[in-house]
Order: sequence, then C-alpha cells, then structure tokens
Amino acid sequence: MTNETGKLKEFWRSERAFWVLGALALITIALTFLPAFEGLWSAWQREEYSHSMLIPLIALLMGWHRLTQNKPIPTPAWTGLTLIFTGFIFLVISRLSTFAPPAHYGFVACLAGLVLSFGGWRSFWVLLPALAYLIFAVPLPRLIEVALTAKMQLFSSTLGVMILQTLGIPVFQEGNIIDLGQTKLQVIDACSGLRYLFPLMSLGFLIAFLFKGPFWKRALIFLSTIPLTLGINSLRIAITGILVNIFGPHAAEGLMHDVEGFFVFGFCMILLFVEVWLLSRDKQTPCGINFDDLQIPSGKILGEKPAVKAPTIAAVALSLSIACLSLITDPGSRQDQIPARESFLSFPLSLGQWKGQTVTVEQDLLNTLDATDYWNASYTRSDAPGNVDVFMTYYDQQRTGHSAHSPANCIPGSGWKVVNRKIIPVELKDRTLAVTRMHIQKGPQALLVYYWFDQRGRLINEQYRAKWFLLVDAIVKKRTDGAIIRLMTPIAQQEEKNAADQRLVDFLLDFYPITKRYIPD
Repeated sequence: MTNETGKLKEFWRSERAFWVLGALALITIALTFLPAFEGLWSAWQREEYSHSMLIPLIALLMGWHRLTQNKPIPTPAWTGLTLIFTGFIFLVISRLSTFAPPAHYGFVACLAGLVLSFGGWRSFWVLLPALAYLIFAVPLPRLIEVALTAKMQLFSSTLGVMILQTLGIPVFQEGNIIDLGQTKLQVIDACSGLRYLFPLMSLGFLIAFLFKGPFWKRALIFLSTIPLTLGINSLRIAITGILVNIFGPHAAEGLMHDVEGFFVFGFCMILLFVEVWLLSRDKQTPCGINFDDLQIPSGKILGEKPAVKAPTIAAVALSLSIACLSLITDPGSRQDQIPARESFLSFPLSLGQWKGQTVTVEQDLLNTLDATDYWNASYTRSDAPGNVDVFMTYYDQQRTGHSAHSPANCIPGSGWKVVNRKIIPVELKDRTLAVTRMHIQKGPQALLVYYWFDQRGRLINEQYRAKWFLLVDAIVKKRTDGAIIRLMTPIAQQEEKNAADQRLVDFLLDFYPITKRYIPD
C-alpha cells in the first residue's frame, strides 16, 4: 500500500502528469464546444472564410516555433481560471441566444486560460501571436459584416467611378449603381472586397510574424492590407467599367468577371510582397522574412521540466465541472417560443382616409431579406399631396444571417445619400413613439424616412440596441421574433418645411394601432 502511494505521489510530481492533465483539460473543453464547431465549419465554406480552415494549423506551427525559440519556464497562474470561466460563459450565451460568434470567441478565451493555468504569463506572451491569429478563423458577427460590406461597397464604387472619370469615360454614380449609359453596373455584396480583405489580412498577419525587423515595419505590413484591398478592388470595378464600355454588358458577367476576382487577390499579394521587399532593403538594420519558421521546429519547448501546480489542478477541475454542468443542463436544447399572429396578407388597404395598393417586391430582395412575412404597399389620401410607402418585414425566429435589416445599411446602397439622421419622438393618441428619422436624397429627388424595430413588445430605433435585446429576450423569454417597419414619403420642393413630417405623423395615427394585430408583444 505504501509502495502504491509512493508511486502515485511520484506520478503527480512527474512531467507526464503535467501533460496528461493538459490533454484532459483541452479535450474536455474541445468536446464541450464541439456543437459550435459545426457552425464554424459551415462559415468556412463561404468564399470570405474559405482560407480559415488552414488557420488553426498555421497557428499551431506559429506557437510551436515561438516555444522552441523562447523556451519559457512554466509558472502556472491563477488568472487562467478567469479566462476559462469567461469562455464557458460565452458558450452558454451562444447556446441560449443561438448566435454562434460568442462560442467561437469563448473557445479562444478558454485556450488562453489553459496557457495561463499551465504555463503562466511568460508562456502566454510567447504564445500570444498564435492565439491572436486564431481570431482570423472566427467569422465576424453578421451585424458588423453587413455594416462593413455596405461601407466597402460605397467606397469601392466611388473610387472606381473616380478612376473612370479620370480616364474620360462618361459615368454617373447612384450609390452602388454605376451608370455607363449603355448599361448599369451594381456593386453587390460579393464585389465589396470583403472576400479579399479577410484572406489578405490573415496573410498579412502571417507575413508580419515571419518578418524579422522593427515592430513598426511589421505593423505596417499587416495594416497595409486594408488600403491595398480597397484600392485594388476599386481598380477592378474601374476595369469592369472599361471592359463594358468597349465590349458591352457581357464583359461584367461570367468567366471574365471571375477572372477579375482572381486578379484582385493575386495583384494584392504581389503588391504586399513588393512592400516587404522594399522594407527589407535596410543596410543599417538587416531584416526580412525568416522562412525557417515555415519548417517543422525541433528541440525542447520549455525552459525547465514542468510540474503540476495548484492552478493547473484547479483549471482541470473547473473545465470538468462546467463541462458536466453544461451537459446536464444543455441550454441549447431550448426551443424558441413562436407567438401566434395574423399574416400581413390581411393587413388593411384602407386606414381611415388613407387608401392603399400593394407593391410587388423583387425576388432577389426577398431572398436577401429571408423574412417570414412582409408587407409592401403605397397609401394616398385625397387631401395629402404625397403618398406614404409602407414596408414591413416580420421574422418568427431571428438567427445569424436571418434577421431584420436596418434601412441605415440598405438605403445608401440603393444610390441614396443620407442628408441627416436622428431619433425623434412622435406623439400618438395614447403614447409617444420614438422613430429614426432620415432625410435622404438622390439627385433632385428627396424622401423622408421613418423607421423603428418592433421586437417582442419593445419599440427600438437603433440596430445595436435591437441586437442586444434580441440576445436578452432569447435567454429570458425564449423568443427571437420581431419586425422592422419603414415609412417613406417624398419631400416636394414646393411643400412647406415640415409638410412631409406632418404627413407621416398623420398616417401613423391611423397606421400604428393596426400593426399591433400583426406584431405580437
């Protein structure tokens, strides 16, 4: 018995126990996060993230090299428990809200926590570049991606038009629509440059890691990938315009369009390597890419023999405990409650003195919105000089890529310039309705837009608050349903200053009470 006890003590003091516990904690965390990896794999099938499946392997190689080069001495830190716990909290939030990004970031946080719990702060700083590189494998939250796509579309379109005008080609721009006379080019989401930006930023980070030189040069290599992508993508749009001007509309379609896409990324890579070559030409401070870091490293990875410490055991115990709790409770098994409601098909075309008619919505737009239900109609009143257009979309469940779209993101892409935007109160009979008011303009045309999110009894006028309460209600109410309502009316030059506002307010008095029959509280 004494001999067995001695062997057990010897095992816990051994290096083997350190690695066994490390493997146990890592496998436990990986299995707990396993359901979230399915969504990650699906995201990696998209062109924007198709390179991401290589990032974990490259990050592993980066970390391996850093360890063999620096050989940190293991000094386990209690701080790692905080990161592990935070990572699991992110997983719970992800399962309750059915939004994938928190789980992905939570897994990276858990990995960082394990590094601290087993290796300490020195090991953490050594492995920080590898941990940071893993972030490039995580898709952006849809809200940020949509907003970024819209801004990049508009920027690329504007710069592309400037290039065409400089070359003397007649062109007119309406937002993301480029009018060349014989045809119109629309810079869609796929042409925003986002599918080139993510891979190029990942490549830029890797090259900056391999580059041996001053920090400012490495930072410049990485950050320069952003203007490179935007500039070359704008050049691609300009080249498409030139080809269309010479060969006709078919030059913007099919194989030629795809070849231009390869040209964008390939030319960006060439310019990036030219930049690296220029930065390497420093006789006083020799620098350049160390290709040895692309080989399989050899040698010890730690400065001294590791041993099991209290933070190490605590990290394993915490991982096992939370994993068991997650398995027992299984928060992701909860199903959303979908309240009963009337279909917009029965929404009245007669509202007080307002008479309306439905307006057909293009199928491409419906596919983009992916809404459960929608209503698009135009209302007029005999004593009102302008019409009021109503567009409502309703979602019985909102998920990543399947949620209400803010007009603040969509309208600029249709060629409209936002003159001003602000939140205003609208006094109704029994309540004050806060709406987002936008004055938009396209050439001589001007429109006034009111919109708001109607989400599970909350009237919200800002998209980020809408996303926050979507998460809260998914956890507390098990509901993610909701709608967005947009009203538009023309601003005529001969009208008085506030006539368009008054027209929308008058319409709201008859319109808003009816909406409560179709959008559940």
